[in-house]
Amino acid sequence: MPVIGQCKPLFIGDSLTYELAMSYKKIAPVDAKFLESTGLQSKQILSWQDYTQNIDFSLYDTVYIVLGTNDLISKADIPEYQQKASVFIQTIKKQNRQIVWLLPPTLKNKEKNNLLSNTRIAICEAARKNKIKTMDTRVSLGYQYSEFINGVKVRTSDGIHITENGADNVIRSLINVDKENNR
Repeated sequence: MPVIGQCKPLFIGDSLTYELAMSYKKIAPVDAKFLESTGLQSKQILSWQDYTQNIDFSLYDTVYIVLGTNDLISKADIPEYQQKASVFIQTIKKQNRQIVWLLPPTLKNKEKNNLLSNTRIAICEAARKNKIKTMDTRVSLGYQYSEFINGVKVRTSDGIHITENGADNVIRSLINVDKENNR
């Protein structure tokens, strides 16, 4: 858990970033930079690689990356996506070595979810090679898609996004992981 007086973290990524940052904000100050329907695979809306050139990552104690949900890739695309993720990580690491990539949650659409499993593989391998941490949001939101966990709505009906309760679950897990790592 952050200590008063420390720098605040930055959440950066796609539309899932908003709810996660709002949830974290209940605990401590946070900055967030996000744009929906974006990822590393397509540059039509935004080139994250170019965008990161304009961010001073040294201002933050930790950078949480929330990208990948919109990047549905085939097995054959894993090496290329892994390279994109590595370059993205390396750009941030030039200014800040405290990076955690929050892996995409399970999606409702099984076909998309199968493709997303390839994205997770690529992200995990890029993270391992670049020595950054990952946190699997499926631990908090379920490995099988469900809008509800123990009667609490954690996912929106679109099959992609998370609710405030879902974000709270993820942030609680994130804080617990951070506490464990700082012991």
